Amino acid sequence: MANITMPGVTLKDENYRGFIMSWQEPPMLGSTKWSANVATDSLSLAALMKQSGSKVIEGRDRDEMIATAKKYIDGLLG
Repeated sequence: MANITMPGVTLKDENYRGFIMSWQEPPMLGSTKWSANVATDSLSLAALMKQSGSKVIEGRDRDEMIATAKKYIDGLLG
């Protein structure tokens, strides 16, 4: 399946401790929150996420969203 592209929107991702945080910049038009999807390709790390294979993390801005996602990942890994 091909990626859908939108003018002026960039898809970003960052690897952190075996997990992938992905988001779009800027956030959806009209949205006051930034959203990141946290996922992993590792079966052992995915097992830490329990039933879901991914987690949506939100923040008021990009920096808060990334910090919250990293805190979530750190909590999974103890």
